[in-house]
Amino acid sequence: MNPKYELIETEAALLAACDQLRGAPLLCVDTEFHREKTYYPEFALLQVASREHCFLIDPLEVKDLAPIWAILLDPASVKVFHAARQDLEIVLKATGQLPLPLFDTQVAAALLGYGQQVGFGSLVQTVLKKQLAKQESFSDWLSRPLNRKQLDYAAEDVIYLVPLYQFLRERLQARGRESWLDEEQSELCNPATYMPDPNDLFWRVKGVNKLKPKQLAVLQAMTAWREEEAQKRDLPRRRIIPDEVLADLAKRSELELDDLNRMRGLTPGLVRKFGDGLLAAWTRGLDCPQEQWPRYHERQHYTSGTDLRMELLDALVQLRAEQEKIAGNILCNRSEMTELASWAHRKGELPELACLTGWRRELVGEDMLRLLRGELALRLDPKTALPLIADHFE
Repeated sequence: MNPKYELIETEAALLAACDQLRGAPLLCVDTEFHREKTYYPEFALLQVASREHCFLIDPLEVKDLAPIWAILLDPASVKVFHAARQDLEIVLKATGQLPLPLFDTQVAAALLGYGQQVGFGSLVQTVLKKQLAKQESFSDWLSRPLNRKQLDYAAEDVIYLVPLYQFLRERLQARGRESWLDEEQSELCNPATYMPDPNDLFWRVKGVNKLKPKQLAVLQAMTAWREEEAQKRDLPRRRIIPDEVLADLAKRSELELDDLNRMRGLTPGLVRKFGDGLLAAWTRGLDCPQEQWPRYHERQHYTSGTDLRMELLDALVQLRAEQEKIAGNILCNRSEMTELASWAHRKGELPELACLTGWRRELVGEDMLRLLRGELALRLDPKTALPLIADHFE
């Protein structure tokens, strides 16, 4: 396929393109960007297609993108993305708003059994029987001029979104899963998703599960400081201080600037630039009052019989996933099973888990609770030797 598109490099051309896109009920959107050297994505190309037109808009040449942002922010049109999160972050940073309503084909595909995070090319090949070129996936999108292969690749990313959207939407409707998509996209549609609290980011640091509460307080302070520095300087977090260094420093009971100079993972340049700020953050964490130390929720700890209960829960989830033609980890992931299996031993208040809300609770969550209460059984069909869910023991 030689996709038909128009490259937009002037404000006049953008205005003409917007005239052709305005009022379209469906707009398919993608972006090209780099993020290897910055905290915020370096926006390099905006692709927008309706059913009739496809435009590749160069933000390095067209400085005033207000006309196309207005088109994308129009609530009268559905905006279709694949794996929308970082694309939405770009729009939100530029406009302060999200382009709603939206339809994420990756999310929709997951709800129809195509896998939890299926790639665009794989989904196009499976659904539309079209093999897309992959050579440009790691192109330098900030270099100019963009060549024909890059432009064709970028155009296909939105042109094929049109039939993909139609296919997935029809099947969601046929299976009564449109409300599932609304639930799954609620986080994407919330501006707060793209502005995480710096004080919560320490939970994402590798090795956090090996730290004690006081050490968690130190890690929390350092991670929040790093996030603020990364935003202020527009640098990747790892360019400030790597995760493994933060986790190591959190374990220390004493720390001076000279200690930083002897640490692996910290160059002299990093210590000169960030050493004082890092040491101050470490000290704040160390001085944090005990009542403010972060603590793991009790549910995160294994209790007697947890592994056996998890095996039963996993069998139930996989059986239901096979029946409904959907990936099991979308219904309930391993972490949620651990929490439920531990809760069954100690009882008390139910943990707040995705598998116990909305469509997941209806599909599998309620049965997981019934299984843990002994009100539901798993057994083999004597005729087929396949597992079955039984409402009671026979």
